[in-house]
Amino acid sequence: MSECSDVKATPQNAARPPPIALGINVEKPKFPQYAFVPKRLESYKEWPEYIPIDKMALVEAGLVYTGVGDSVRCYFCGGGLRNWERGDIPMEEHAKWYPKCPHILLVKGQAYVDKLSRGEKPDVEEVDNTKQPSAIETNHLGSAAARSCIEMGFAEDMVKKAIHIYIEKHGSTDFKGAELCKILFDLEENQDVTVLTNKLDDSFIDDNDKLEPLETLLEENHRLKENQLCKICLESRADVIFLPCGHMVCCPQCAPALTKCPVCRKTVNGHIKAFFATTCSSCQEG
Repeated sequence: MSECSDVKATPQNAARPPPIALGINVEKPKFPQYAFVPKRLESYKEWPEYIPIDKMALVEAGLVYTGVGDSVRCYFCGGGLRNWERGDIPMEEHAKWYPKCPHILLVKGQAYVDKLSRGEKPDVEEVDNTKQPSAIETNHLGSAAARSCIEMGFAEDMVKKAIHIYIEKHGSTDFKGAELCKILFDLEENQDVTVLTNKLDDSFIDDNDKLEPLETLLEENHRLKENQLCKICLESRADVIFLPCGHMVCCPQCAPALTKCPVCRKTVNGHIKAFFATTCSSCQEG
């Protein structure tokens, strides 16, 4: 039997898109020593105070201070930015000038870059013009800590309430994502208690049988929420999948710093960002 020569062989990779087109990052940071957020923040010790740009916003955008003027450079793609002006948003400026940067694509996703290229504001939600925003909404909902909670799936109204509770309790607006998350977890647990208690009151169950299932449900609820947090910073949501092992234990800010998966210790050859649906389109249509 001989090979048939009538069938033309086609290269297997002829129509196969590159990994980045599929949302898979296989590149390594150009400056891996700054892959961890605290290391990038350390570079801003000599950051000029007169420059009207928040240092933490620059850090979250993956930018490292070079020590010269207001010049910064991305730890991942190596791209440089300078001449900052009041009102500039580091993440947006980074995405505008370096739209293929793996850090931007891992943290924000391709849709974020596409919106910027169309001249749209990617992080601005539609607002009701008839409603007067409060000072808390205006000043603090756009903070990095609040946005991280919203990206974890918490509703903006709940995040606003958590910010209000923190300010009322501490008299300060210097909150972190982990502190807001704790308040949000408590708020949700209180809601769960109310709903579950009402259901139990409506049913004819002995008082002795009420406590155990209620406590079990609340404990399970708290455990599941803790499992969603990044195991490195314990603040942001873990939504980066390591390849090839498939484990998802880190947030986009922490994942590039790891060369091995903390769960199975396999070498990380790539990353892909996971997106969680908060609502079911089929249920909405029904």
